[in-house]
Amino acid sequence: MAPANTNDIWDSFWAIHASKNDLFHRFLWLVRFLFSSAYSRQIARATGKLNSANLLEVGCGSARTLHYLDRTYNSCTCYALDLSPQAITLVHSINPKFHAAISNAFFLPLESNQIDVSFSIGLIEHFTREEAGQIVSEKIRVTKPDGLVAIMVPWESSVYNLIVRKAFGKHWPFGHEYPFHRNELAMFMQSLTLQEIKVFVIYGTTLLGIGRKKS
Repeated sequence: MAPANTNDIWDSFWAIHASKNDLFHRFLWLVRFLFSSAYSRQIARATGKLNSANLLEVGCGSARTLHYLDRTYNSCTCYALDLSPQAITLVHSINPKFHAAISNAFFLPLESNQIDVSFSIGLIEHFTREEAGQIVSEKIRVTKPDGLVAIMVPWESSVYNLIVRKAFGKHWPFGHEYPFHRNELAMFMQSLTLQEIKVFVIYGTTLLGIGRKKS
């Protein structure tokens, strides 16, 4: 589980981010649309055509990627889970029909084998690799056999990670991170029994890994 001070960081972040009164956060808000749209397109391509889908975003924040995916299918049931009350308040304000709730990523309040697509955007890099494995295993548990599990993380080899993130130093606004190499993410997902794994580089800065749960 993330330390208490980490939880405080994210609750404060989403409180400010939602207000959009801060110039830096206003910029992040716009960038989030760009990246979330790209993530949702890749995930939608991987699923193919579905008449209906149960979708889950863990560590959802504003659930922007989930909002885009919701538009992709004819009928969706969308679950948005986050440990931050401020994030859940934001999700409710953007789309009241989502099943949004405060939840620990290590113990999801869902039954096994009920989700078609589960994913996280910028979550597991804030934990050790062992803890990250536990979080993804929990996502796999709630995903249907043959369903998809997707993970977005910072790319270790990107200029963004090597220069921009390190330039901020202790002032980096997103807490401590453990970025992934491309092959490392694929091996990490394979070690958790996911199959047909593909890893995409998004805008030269982040990695999106998509795998399928064993049928």
